[in-house]
Amino acid sequence: MNENVRYPAVAESFYPSDREELDTFLESILSESTATNNSEKASIRALLVPHAGYAFSGRASAEAYSRLAGNQYRTVFILGNAHAYRFNGIALDTHHIWQSPLGRIPINMDAAEQFRTAAPRLIDYLDIAHHSDHVLEVQLPFLQKTLKTGFSILPILFGENAKDISLKTARILSDILQPDDLLIASSDLSHYPSYDDANAIDRKTLDAIVNIDMKGLERHVRNTMKQNVAHEDALFCGPDGLKTLLRIATQRGWTAEELAYCNSGDAEWRDRDAVVGYGSVAFYEPQ
Repeated sequence: MNENVRYPAVAESFYPSDREELDTFLESILSESTATNNSEKASIRALLVPHAGYAFSGRASAEAYSRLAGNQYRTVFILGNAHAYRFNGIALDTHHIWQSPLGRIPINMDAAEQFRTAAPRLIDYLDIAHHSDHVLEVQLPFLQKTLKTGFSILPILFGENAKDISLKTARILSDILQPDDLLIASSDLSHYPSYDDANAIDRKTLDAIVNIDMKGLERHVRNTMKQNVAHEDALFCGPDGLKTLLRIATQRGWTAEELAYCNSGDAEWRDRDAVVGYGSVAFYEPQ
């Protein structure tokens, strides 16, 4: 019998595959967050969060997800750039359920079809793109641990696209997003510079994101790459999801707050010669 379920691809390698172990780990790092219970958390409309193994980026993610504790959303739209399979366009998944060690989450298939039919030459179902990719999957346990039950998700993976893809995607999603939906952009920051270089580069990246300054962000990327910083391959690995989020935030007058930053050099192994940066940002709708 085909249950139409997408099962975890990176449990154990990116996060614990045992339900109890995963639940205990999340409980611990979420309890360490600096989040406070206040009325602002109810206005959170989007997050930028990393997607590395929890040992590296879990605490940066926890600072963001802890702000959602007890909140209720209809659908969580999770955006990321594909890391495991190369393709053109934007990939949806035909499975009706995504499973993590903490349980199952339904896909909002109505929203998926509405998204696909808005640009059928660009957006289509491509299960193989999602099959072994981690950038969306690693967000599920955090969502299950913090949100009230009853939400659905819509996983959206970007492949190879024109530079203006975020503009088109933002226009489509703006017509679909409801007041009780949540938007998540999954992206790590600097890739492989030294510890100190990553700190300096990522500081400017996060400043541009918090200021919702698309032009400033793109200028920072160009200027940094011209400097030929040793081993800096990319300032962020989820450009299309991040830029789509920034465009929607601009359209809707959202504000943003940086919640956490670290890089892999801060992890237990403290290898600081070549690091990856991790930041989390919350986006708020004015009350």
